Amino acid sequence: MSLFTQRIEELIVDSGETVQALAEIGKIDRTTLQRVKSGERLPSKKIFSGLCKALRLSAAEEEELKNVLEMETIGQRNYYNRKAIVDLIETIAELTEHTIPFSKEIALQKGEALKNTKNDDMEIVKGQNNVLRMVENTIDCELFASATPQIRQVIPYDWDAVYDYIFQQMMGSGKNLVLQDIVSFPQNCSEPEADQSLLAFKKLAALSLLDNVDYQSRFYYRSSDGHPVDDGVFPYYLLTTDRLITLSKDLATAVVYRDAGLYQVYDGYFSELLDNSAPFIHGSRDLFEIYALEDALPTKLVMQPLPCFSRYFTDEMIEKQLNRDFPYFEALLATVIPFYDKFRADNKGMVDVFSLKYLRQFMDDGYIYLPEEMVHPFAAEERLQLIKQLHADLVASERKCYALNEDRLFMNSAVEFSNEDPTLRLILHYQRGNETIFKHLAINEVNIINAFEEFFNSLPSSDYILSKAETVVGIEAIIRDYSRNES
Repeated sequence: MSLFTQRIEELIVDSGETVQALAEIGKIDRTTLQRVKSGERLPSKKIFSGLCKALRLSAAEEEELKNVLEMETIGQRNYYNRKAIVDLIETIAELTEHTIPFSKEIALQKGEALKNTKNDDMEIVKGQNNVLRMVENTIDCELFASATPQIRQVIPYDWDAVYDYIFQQMMGSGKNLVLQDIVSFPQNCSEPEADQSLLAFKKLAALSLLDNVDYQSRFYYRSSDGHPVDDGVFPYYLLTTDRLITLSKDLATAVVYRDAGLYQVYDGYFSELLDNSAPFIHGSRDLFEIYALEDALPTKLVMQPLPCFSRYFTDEMIEKQLNRDFPYFEALLATVIPFYDKFRADNKGMVDVFSLKYLRQFMDDGYIYLPEEMVHPFAAEERLQLIKQLHADLVASERKCYALNEDRLFMNSAVEFSNEDPTLRLILHYQRGNETIFKHLAINEVNIINAFEEFFNSLPSSDYILSKAETVVGIEAIIRDYSRNES
């Protein structure tokens, strides 16, 4: 018996009604309801709505049953993957909207400083809490005492306390940190859970958003039933500028070394593992890498603040919008025009998900989330022309374009998701004080790509986006408002 069938039977018993009575109350065919109760079939949206009404479920109970039905319909793995992706989108929105109004200086935790030992000395720490405090203090020592702090680590990706501690210490800090880690996942996860690589990305992406952390993460696959690391009593380790910490499998014992010879051995281990692993999260703030037009791949779906207007750009419009004072104007113009020609040819079937809220903001300011030194804002008449072209294409079913249901999904203007083949790209643009931070994250891990593709493919039939009709109505309201402003 499935979880959904079991829950339906419990609710019917709790209601005190017969199947016949419930069918009449919910206006459902009795035979159909009996088949749903026995697990022979799953209910349609209409039947589900009638069943919830007949059972007199509260809003919370209906939401719970809806989640159980979704899990039954799409499978547990897809269900948990979708939830993890929604959490990731909302986490990015929250972190990029949060500003730190001060410069926090790292200080050593009182009474926790490690003793200055001789180079051949070591310190053994036992107990998970003591090990964690020691690792935190080592991080503080590195950030506080080193002119160029760097941390390299091979630790479990789900040792949240360490990753959270690094994030908290660096957020708002005047220090800059070079952070490298190597994590491992099973290539094939068990059915009743989200992909471990996706859960890792969700957790580690926060570090990638900090503009004072140069974070590069790599990964390798292990057998699904294997331990995260292959051999050894102390398989995990962490390297700072002058310190080595080895960690037991259960993270309950650690050994701190300041021995130069042993440090070099583990430095070699890390370099070798680095060479035999693949990029997991590749981040860059280099505008030429972020907007590397010659490397653009065919795009299946974009999820971003604004609808994709690029299919309406003429060569004259592009040349007008580019800033002639930009040092590389001629080279940029020569690259951009053929890029948009190719983009229009390659991406006719692309699905486009955007925000009506930020479309309205575009109509106010003409800003399209590109570096201001590169482009000018669009003039009011051009904005109106672009949105009218978008509306005409939607009405004529010339493109697949949907507005976000912002009551169901919190996504701000700071991120663009692009599902390219075979890469998931995130382009971030958010304010830090008076500066706009531009950052690019590229993900190539196959399970994350597959999870996002499944999520993106599910969007048109989900309640995370508005229907085509609702999207058209929303765009028409914006056109009316700004047509009046122009008249």
